[in-house]
Amino acid sequence: MVKPYNFDAARSEAQRENMRRLAAEGRCFMCYENLMKYENNRVEFETPHWIITHNAYPYEGTKHHILLVARRHVKAISDLTKAERADLPEAIVKVEKHWQLDSYGIGMRTGDFRYNGASVEHLHAHIIVGHRDPAIHQPVRMKLASIPKDAA
Repeated sequence: MVKPYNFDAARSEAQRENMRRLAAEGRCFMCYENLMKYENNRVEFETPHWIITHNAYPYEGTKHHILLVARRHVKAISDLTKAERADLPEAIVKVEKHWQLDSYGIGMRTGDFRYNGASVEHLHAHIIVGHRDPAIHQPVRMKLASIPKDAA
């Protein structure tokens, strides 16, 4: 049985502890009804099918790390309705305009999170902006594949 969180994908002990607490409560922190209860997240704005929030645990080196979270609990792009799929690029455009982004990267993992490096099995996309200041700039890395410990 797949657990709701992939603890091995946590990037910090604080994130791992929050994941453990939420798993014990039986909550997916990305589900719409729970997102506002999760103390590190806030909804910036919404589209009909996507919730836009800053990542509570941004990747190292990011100036902005914004999440587009599917309003429904789905784990794969193929689980989305046609309307949900059509709304995703519209949500990206809203993010671009809202934060006046002239350059960014987009990352998304889909399907079984034991193999794609995600920490939670709820479909979401990452919009990532790195720092431009040469004094603090570093490449931003997003894990896109993994092997579960029990499969090794």
